[in-house]
Formats: sequence, structure tokens, C-alpha cells
Amino acid sequence: MTRRWRLTCTVFLAAAALIAAPATAYAHDPENDHGTHPPTGGGGPDLHSANMTLVKNLPKVDNATQSDLAFEGDYAYAGTFSGFRVIDISNPATATQVAFKPCNGGQGDVSVYNGLLFSSVDTPQSKPECDSVNATTAHPTAWEGVRIFDVRNPADIKHIASVRTDCGSHTHTLAPAGQGSLFIYVSSYAVTTTSVGPNCRQFHGKISVIHVPLNNPAKAQVVSTPETTGVPVFEHTRLEFANPVLQDTRGCHDITVLKPLNLAAAACLSVGQIWDISDRAHPRVLHTIATPQVKAWHSAQFTWDGTKVTFGDEAGGGAIARCRAEDPPTTGAVWTYDVATAAVLGHYKIPRAETGVCTMHNFNYVPGIDRDILVSSAYTGGTTVADLTDPANPVELGFYRPGDPIAANTWSSYWHNGFIYGNDINRGVDIFAIDHPAVAGAALLARDNPQTQERLFP
Repeated sequence: MTRRWRLTCTVFLAAAALIAAPATAYAHDPENDHGTHPPTGGGGPDLHSANMTLVKNLPKVDNATQSDLAFEGDYAYAGTFSGFRVIDISNPATATQVAFKPCNGGQGDVSVYNGLLFSSVDTPQSKPECDSVNATTAHPTAWEGVRIFDVRNPADIKHIASVRTDCGSHTHTLAPAGQGSLFIYVSSYAVTTTSVGPNCRQFHGKISVIHVPLNNPAKAQVVSTPETTGVPVFEHTRLEFANPVLQDTRGCHDITVLKPLNLAAAACLSVGQIWDISDRAHPRVLHTIATPQVKAWHSAQFTWDGTKVTFGDEAGGGAIARCRAEDPPTTGAVWTYDVATAAVLGHYKIPRAETGVCTMHNFNYVPGIDRDILVSSAYTGGTTVADLTDPANPVELGFYRPGDPIAANTWSSYWHNGFIYGNDINRGVDIFAIDHPAVAGAALLARDNPQTQERLFP
């Protein structure tokens, strides 16, 4: 074991001419000197560790917010608020968009399974088809939920089904069950007055479970709507908004499934939960986790051995700066817990000040290695890579905050098959490489939905 793994809390000096380190900083790997990349366009400089390289950028499409990512075979699928992109990543350095499927209705959370793509719609639509327009929730036939597409031929993408779910689908998670059977956990909530309608009420406190028969996916349907048991009301004041149009809710924001252990981690805004999903249609709560410093439980990820789970805090709801020098390192961080006991083990946030909108956002762990290496987006903080093997003593291994020619505002950052893929609200898809021995020998995954972990790496 080399010295880099034995670091404790070291002051992080990151391009001091550009940024100031927060008063309390996490450990930093000293082998990675951080500096700037001279801009070639109209934006500010890129700020990054010497071991991270921007390999490719595919600018955003359709002037829409760019959201989540999923991977299968040679393709990455990038969601947007107006449809989804299909990107050939067989050679990441020359990645190319091969299709864009316009389909109105935010927020475009995507998953893929054996050539089927699932897309979340959380804005009421005039009809289920892709040529819909935004509708009021009071409209008697307004539709929102999950759309299903056949993407086996990117040149001929087919919309094959639309499944209505109460309160729409803010996010969704695939839960494969074997025997040609796939379940989908749909998270949703009525958080604004404009989202309240006939099938979406304030204090909405349930998920929707869709069953997809893989031999006939057009027959997909909701089979249960389990209550979010033990989830306290999430008051909008927890988001630190003095906004009277925001509602209180008991809904969940996102769910991650660990298929081999029949476990799920649910980020339910006011609390985190660990579920037993042996019965896919009827999850059972094993642990409810309440950590006072976490303001908005947003997302989750298990370590690949299934012993730990990490939850993210979107303090401020993705609209407030929470990485400033005066902000505590606990706010807007990721928090790691023991799966068996739910005991808190530690927390991590980018170890440098960022004045823009910033919290840790969507993330995953690098599979198939002997350490717990997290890759995470941080909105205007860009992408960070950190060793959380000892969650109480995290070490950042590298980072990249683009500024050239458009500044970072990164929604999702994920490790996939040797590279890091970011879907950035304003920049589009960024592909990064990192040179660090900690990620050497990582596993390759034929299919990679970051919220659906289909195997273990003990």
C-alpha cells in the first residue's frame, strides 16, 4: 500500500490564484498538482487536476436542459428535457451522436435494458405521444409518467408504450427480476402548486411500481403503488426557499437497486431508507436514516460489495450555492452509511470553494477494483473523483471543472468502462479520462444504468 492511501486531512491548495480553499478541506492526493487550462473560447479557464483530461465534448442539443445518462453496448443514452440522444462511444475520443429523439416532457431521466429505453416525464402533457405539448394539471386528460422506446436501431427509434403514473415520474429505477420480467420504481412528488392535479396531491407519499413483460413491453402497466412508510413530511423550508408556491411532500426523489442482494436505497427527501425488495412489487423498509445535516436526500449508490451505501444531499434544491468558503463541509455533501446497521461512516464534498450553484449531485462507484472510488457531479463544481474506502478520511484523486467556452453545470457524472461521462445542463456530454492507479483494472459493463447495480464485485 503506497503513501497516497495513508493521507489524513491535508490542506488542499487548488490553483490559489483562481479559487480559495474552504476553511475545512478534505485530504488531497499530493501527486496530482492542480492548475488551469488556457481557454480557447469565450468562457473562463478550465480548472482541473493534472491527471484528468477532457477527451471529448458533444454540445447540448435542442436548447434544452441536459439530464441523466445510461449505457448499453456501444452507446450512451443522454436524457434531456425535450427528448434523448444516442451517442456512439465505441471510441470515446471520437464519440458521435447518431440519433436525437425529440419527445416533449421533462425531465428525461433515462434507463436502458436489452434495447428498450425508458424515459421519465414529470411535466403534464397534452397526450402520451412525443408530439405532445405541456398541459395544465387541471386538464382532464393530462398525461405524465414513463415512456418506453425500442432503440435497437438508432436510425429507427420506435415509441412503443406510455405508462401513466400518479404525479408523473421525476426519476425511475429498473429492478430486474429474472424470467423475462422487469420492474420499474417510479419516484415522484407534488412539490409545486402547478404540479398538483387529479392524480397528484400535496403530501403525495407513495411510489409507483411498473411491471414490464419483456416479451411484450407494450403491455407494461402499474402493478402497485406502495406507501412511503416512515417518511416524514418534507417541508419546503428544508430546501431553504422562502417560496410560497412550494408544497410539502412525503415522496421520494430517487431510488438505487442492488439486484444481487435484493436491496434498494431510497432517497426520500426528508430521510434515506434501505429497502428489502425481494418482493419487487412490495418493498419493505429495513432502515430509515435521519441525519440532521442532510437537507434534501437526493440520490444513492451502493459500494460494489454491498457493505456500504452513499446518499447525496441536494441542499438548496439545485438552486443555491453550497460549496462556498463559508459553507460547512457537511452541507451539500455525500454521506456514507453501513448497510447492515445504517451507522454513519463519513461524508465528502468537493474540497475547494465554488461560488456558483453547487452541491454533490448524481454519482456512481467504479466497479471491479479493491477500493471505493466515487465519481460525482457537483453542478458548477464540475466532476470530482474521490477515494471513499475510508469514508471518515476521504481523498480526492482528481477533478475537472470546465469553463471553456461554457462553464460547467454538471447534472450527472459517472464512471463507465474506463472513462468518466458527464451530462452537463449547458455544455452537453463531456467525456473525461483520469490517469490514476486506483482505477486501474476496473470492470467493463455491457449495460450500465447507474441506479441499477446488477452484480457484486466482492
